[in-house]
Amino acid sequence: MAPFAREEIELHLNSCEICGSELEALLLAQSNLQNWQDQRVPHWDRGVDLFKREHRVSGSTTGFWRWWQWVPTAASFAMLSILFLNVSVVSGEQGFSITFGDNSSSQQQFQSQLTEFQELQRDEIQALITRVEDRLDSNSVQLLQAVMDQTQQITADNLDRIYAFFEQNRIRDLEDMRVGYQALVDSDYETIRTLQQLAQFVSYQEPVR
Repeated sequence: MAPFAREEIELHLNSCEICGSELEALLLAQSNLQNWQDQRVPHWDRGVDLFKREHRVSGSTTGFWRWWQWVPTAASFAMLSILFLNVSVVSGEQGFSITFGDNSSSQQQFQSQLTEFQELQRDEIQALITRVEDRLDSNSVQLLQAVMDQTQQITADNLDRIYAFFEQNRIRDLEDMRVGYQALVDSDYETIRTLQQLAQFVSYQEPVR
């Protein structure tokens, strides 16, 4: 820092009580931090502490909750033991029975139930396939009938159009023939009339001579 700036800061600190007190507090905090030493933190189970706070459990039950943490482990160990020892629990008319080791009767019963279930599933699948085939056959017949009906309708419409076309052509030809005959008759009439006039003219000229 420049000497001029240092003098300005010291002058301000001497004249301002607030800034002076703030500087003293900062210097005290710096000295305290320099004297800081690392301390070991005791073991703290955060999960248990949060559970105690939520459920308002007093500190006298610490031993109970410490043992309670091992309950899931014990349950898992019991399940593994049941699995490895092949423990089976059967409920019957006489109550519950627990057996250890290989149980051929239970396996046979399970196998028979599995076979029955597979046969039932196979029958249901076959029935479903049959229903689907019947529905497909019915749909195919309906589709074929609809196509045939549509084809017949189209054929009838086409025949009607062809008949109407030929009928129009026939009427047009008849009209053309009538017009032609009428023109021919008119032409013949004009020719006959011209011949009559010519004959009258010739007959009129003969007495004059």
